[in-house]
Amino acid sequence: MIRNFIIELSVYAVLVIGYFLVVLRFLADPLNALFHTNLTLYGVLALGLILVQGVVLEAITSFLLERLGLELLG
Repeated sequence: MIRNFIIELSVYAVLVIGYFLVVLRFLADPLNALFHTNLTLYGVLALGLILVQGVVLEAITSFLLERLGLELLG
């Protein structure tokens, strides 16, 4: 049980750090420009990115844990 938790936490950590670096690298300037020009669109886009990140993160984690033969804790 605790082993599964540590594995799941490690997978989440790697994926979140990777996502953060990709967004920081490729979307930082466009998002900053959008923030200064159209705050409403920026807010909608930011919420969309959060939603997509959560769905994709859960799908990838579920897939990887299934491949490893472990059960999801949540």
